[in-house]
Amino acid sequence: MELHLNSEQRIRLTTGSGKKIFVDVTGEKWEQSLGISFLCSQVYFEVRKKDGQIKSFHFQSKRHKRYFDFGWWSDAEVVFSNNDVKHDN
Repeated sequence: MELHLNSEQRIRLTTGSGKKIFVDVTGEKWEQSLGISFLCSQVYFEVRKKDGQIKSFHFQSKRHKRYFDFGWWSDAEVVFSNNDVKHDN
C-alpha cells in the first residue's frame, strides 16, 4: 500500500489492543518533509541502522522486545533507544 500525504494532512497508524502504540505521520508544509510523532512516555522504542537503512521499532514496553523476532534487523546497530515507560501503580 502506498499513501501520499498532501501538505498538512495527518494519518495515525495504531497496533495493539489498547492503541497505546501509534505513530502520527504528517505531510509538512509545501510537502517538503514527513513528520513522524508518537507518545514516547507509553512505549519503549529503538532506532536501528543497517546497510544504509534506518528503522524504528515501537513496543508497549521493553519486556515485549525480548519476544520479538527482528529478522533481518537482528544484527543491526542500535543507534538510539528510549525506555521512558510510565507504569501504573
